[in-house]
Amino acid sequence: MNITVGDISVRLGRTIGDDEKPRVEAFIEDASALVRDHCGSGYAETPGIKAVICAEVIRWLAVAPGIVSERVGDIQVEFGSSATTQSLSPAARTSLKRYRRKLASISLIREAE
Repeated sequence: MNITVGDISVRLGRTIGDDEKPRVEAFIEDASALVRDHCGSGYAETPGIKAVICAEVIRWLAVAPGIVSERVGDIQVEFGSSATTQSLSPAARTSLKRYRRKLASISLIREAE
């Protein structure tokens, strides 16, 4: 899939600075790999998959490293030893369901000798 920093920038609504580009490129690579792993090797590269990958990258960009949770009212921030790991969100998994290979069974019948 040919997703670029520009694709993320357009969807994010702001310019991605030179200092941020390596991080965005790494996130694109990681999200693409997770989608490939989730869907299997037989999926076609579609606009729907591109949208899921871009959405996951933007979601990951919104997470500040080390922050576990924030609260706006009375300004509360909780720090942890590390932020959550990058993984596909439940919404992404639901969107990708149609691209996963379906399970099927094969009937085996033994011929009479």
